[in-house]
Amino acid sequence: MTSPYDQANKILALALERCAAGESSAFSEIYDVTAPKFTAIVKDMVGCEEAARDILQRAYLSIWMNARNYDPEKAKPFTWMLVIMRNRALDHLRERKRSKEHQELDEKIEDKDAKSPDQQARLQQAASMLTAQLSVLPVLTAQAILLHVTEGYSCHEIGERLGAPPNTVKSWIRRGLQRMRAELPYQTFDAAL
Repeated sequence: MTSPYDQANKILALALERCAAGESSAFSEIYDVTAPKFTAIVKDMVGCEEAARDILQRAYLSIWMNARNYDPEKAKPFTWMLVIMRNRALDHLRERKRSKEHQELDEKIEDKDAKSPDQQARLQQAASMLTAQLSVLPVLTAQAILLHVTEGYSCHEIGERLGAPPNTVKSWIRRGLQRMRAELPYQTFDAAL
């Protein structure tokens, strides 16, 4: 007399052969026979119903795609599928552990360049003041100041870029900065910050 386990394995072996031939009804048969047990096993391994559903979906897809690789000489069908389920669950647990470690590491690393909200607000205020001041200057003067201050270009390099002699560029920058300084609503730029 055959046991229910042996009978189930016989059904699964035939269904895997039909899956290998591309018969989708055979896959439904496999799912109906194994889903309750596999769901319980995977859920117990990962401790989360939602994660278990995702793992089961990936594992069943793997079973469908690899049904032709099943060898009845090496393992019983249920055991072969259980190994696939177990491996997907272990992959999930490893990924979750790596993700947790990365998150903990990210939380420990300080962002030295991060500005506090107060500093950011002050920098935005300064940027808007400078933008307003630059917008009233002649275009070439404003460009020369921006290239010199923000990009670090020399007067010679700016002159080549704007098609002007270096001494003219130097005059534009000097006069532009003097005009900006005189028109700022604060005695010094530091007072604005």
